[in-house]
Amino acid sequence: MSPIESEGRTVAEAVEAALRQSGLRRDQVEITVTDEGSTGFMGLGAKPAKVRLTEKRWGPDSPAPAPSAPARAPQRPPIRNSAPRPAERRPERQPERRPEPRPEPRRQERAPEPRAPQRAAEPARAPRPERREAPSTPVSAAEAAEICAKAQKLVVELLQLMAIAAPAATASWDADLERVKISVESQDASLLVGRDGRVLESLQFLTTLMLSRGGGSPLAVQVDALSYWEKREQAVLAEARLAVETVKATGKPVRMEPMDSSMRRLVHRTLTANADVVTASEGEGPWRKLVIRPRAR
Repeated sequence: MSPIESEGRTVAEAVEAALRQSGLRRDQVEITVTDEGSTGFMGLGAKPAKVRLTEKRWGPDSPAPAPSAPARAPQRPPIRNSAPRPAERRPERQPERRPEPRPEPRRQERAPEPRAPQRAAEPARAPRPERREAPSTPVSAAEAAEICAKAQKLVVELLQLMAIAAPAATASWDADLERVKISVESQDASLLVGRDGRVLESLQFLTTLMLSRGGGSPLAVQVDALSYWEKREQAVLAEARLAVETVKATGKPVRMEPMDSSMRRLVHRTLTANADVVTASEGEGPWRKLVIRPRAR
């Protein structure tokens, strides 16, 4: 059989693919790793692992198995004298002496301990209030233009370091959510979206840190490509409007699916002026979700 070459994300996956293709077992082949592959940086530049499979040959040139040692003849047990031995006289067994039982000491009865006074029932704890955003000072047009220019320059430099082909970025100021929106255009834009927008999240996280490095209050930055975040926000707002209608019809709170802080902030800001409902967040970490309740009259 001619050698078989196979690829996979890891060496183990490449070996399994080659064995399935050859139909042989692992002990019937020899494996040669031609390329161990690499995971790349942030999902970019990943290379698959490559292996070569060769079938083992069992011909006349193979070394013969070592001769086994000759088996030893079984030894006969020694012949014992079958004459009966005189019965041995065993010593008489003396009866065991049991210790006399000792009288148990009298237990002193303890006086009953005074009972502790019963504590009054504690009132039910009130739910933890939602942390409201402190009112921020409005950003002037000149400050917004300066912030957008810095953010645009940082994103382009990061894209060049990531070897993205011909990166171009457009920055604008979103006054409603007080954030910088950056739209990236490139022929490699699909690589930036990655799996569930994780590459975009990492990119905007680095941009936010570098933009806030000079001091001052941190600013929110959204880096978008192929309108990924725009479509996500529209879907979340549609779910929030449907939840508002459910709260108005039933008078009961509605809990939405867990979402990140930027999406919760978007719903909070959008429903702030709604006269029928109020919003709050509950839960911790990745399970933190948004709750829409009817407004008290």
